[in-house]
Amino acid sequence: MALVMAIGITTVLGIVGTTALAYSTSDAQQSNQSRSRQSAFSLAESGINNLMSILNLPTNNALDPETLPKCTTNEKKYTDPAASRTSTSTWLHGTFAGGNVDYCGTLVRTSALWYVTSIGSAQNPNRASGTVTRTLEATVTVTPSLTQPLNNPVWDYLYAGHTGSACDQTLNNNISGSSRMYVAGNLCLSPNVVLTQSQVIVGGNLDISNNAAVGASTNTSTRVETYVGGNCRYGGATWTACSGNQDANHIYSKLANGTTGVNHTAPVIAPPAADFATWYENAIPGPSQTCTTSSGSPPTFDTNYPSRDNSVTSAVDLTPSSSYFCRVGPGASTTLASAITAGQTTLTVASATGFPTSAFTLRVDDEYMAVTAGFGTTTWTVTRGVNGSTAAAHVTAQTAEWKTPASGEIAWNATTKTLTVSGTIFIDGSAKVSNGAVNTYNGYGTLYLSGTFRVTGSLCAAVSGSDCNFAGWNPDADLLMIVANGSGGQVNPGDSVQVDNNYSWQGGLYGTNAVEFGNNVSVDGPIVGSQILLSNNLTTNAFPNISVVPVGMPSNQNVYAQPNPPQNFSG
Repeated sequence: MALVMAIGITTVLGIVGTTALAYSTSDAQQSNQSRSRQSAFSLAESGINNLMSILNLPTNNALDPETLPKCTTNEKKYTDPAASRTSTSTWLHGTFAGGNVDYCGTLVRTSALWYVTSIGSAQNPNRASGTVTRTLEATVTVTPSLTQPLNNPVWDYLYAGHTGSACDQTLNNNISGSSRMYVAGNLCLSPNVVLTQSQVIVGGNLDISNNAAVGASTNTSTRVETYVGGNCRYGGATWTACSGNQDANHIYSKLANGTTGVNHTAPVIAPPAADFATWYENAIPGPSQTCTTSSGSPPTFDTNYPSRDNSVTSAVDLTPSSSYFCRVGPGASTTLASAITAGQTTLTVASATGFPTSAFTLRVDDEYMAVTAGFGTTTWTVTRGVNGSTAAAHVTAQTAEWKTPASGEIAWNATTKTLTVSGTIFIDGSAKVSNGAVNTYNGYGTLYLSGTFRVTGSLCAAVSGSDCNFAGWNPDADLLMIVANGSGGQVNPGDSVQVDNNYSWQGGLYGTNAVEFGNNVSVDGPIVGSQILLSNNLTTNAFPNISVVPVGMPSNQNVYAQPNPPQNFSG
């Protein structure tokens, strides 16, 4: 009996011990497995962090789909969990002490949104070979950069950058108005020319012909603040160092403190450089990214990307007889169904398609409105004059836009003759304004052209009657910058930009070659060219010092869209 009991007890204890050992081994395996899964998850997190570090690089454009390797060949397929993904062999790969990580991203440009995936792989402790993997997914929205602070004072002047000639800049006709002028080299005034700008800076010599002058000696207000870094003379006489009182040389100048005299220390302002190659690749819309939403016949940006070779053979008309719309990224646009006064708090639009179903901000001309009710219908309740704007009357059919940051936009309303611009745009060819009318534009934008630009119709940021509102323009609120690299063709030989007789221009102009103005032209805004060619009766209106410029402005640092923190994690 005792022996039987002893054997039974021993058997039970053996079973208990074996069971305890099994449980202990299982617990150890589960613990190891858990640690490996946690390690794989940490590796997946590191992959997301690596993705963000790439997108956050200031030199990377977070709206360039090639910034990250694409997860699949089909964006919609990628968002379907049941769909298979492409091989991780094309993904970015990282090796760490605890394992490996593979990561990728797919950009949906219509939403300015990245879908990112990271797969962490750690050694499986319960197998001689094999891994434990964890997959982590997230979304990353991208906010486009549309404006930046001005970092080069060149854009406060009419700037002629040519140097090395006896007369780098020659003025053959009077220039009325009071904008600031900068001549990097030598300035020559032809007979009878009187220069009345508010400030004139000459880096080299100033040569004044008979009966020509800078300013007038009538009183302090008619004197021109003048800087001449070299020598000066009048009527072909002997050159003299251009400092102090130069009334004898017909330079009726005043110093910054109001006393009579020429300042012999001319400020050095670096000539701007236009980065055509970079913006050819990164402009939105442009050769590498055309419209994601469009109507009508938007501009042709290129015909053989990625070759930057002036391939758009016909000059693109920015202001044709029919409307067009081109937008990259989120947003919506419609038109007013009827005119509204400055005091109305309801408005009717042609369509509500694409607009939010909750509160949003609307822009019409230069006024911002908060839409507070009527979502999903075409009649909206609005609060007028928000975001520091002023309530104003608006005409029937004027463009009304949901002011969410678009990646880029160019649109034309042929009924109200309004051009809307946003971001940096590139056309691998030439462009023109050709309808002979007084047109207006809204927004901040830089338009790069491989070719030339011609104006045969006024283009204004603000309109008063039948011309630009020269006194009322705020370039920190609306500024279109044209950057042209070509010469000849639709414009005179040697020109990059030509403004024809009797028209007005309000905005910025940059020409790699000369910028030419016809007779009776009024211009308001910064101008940069190798030379500025002026015909009779040019009026250069004084514009405020600029503090904010559209991204892509030559000589400013290249600034691209940047990502927001990742969200909507899963895995």
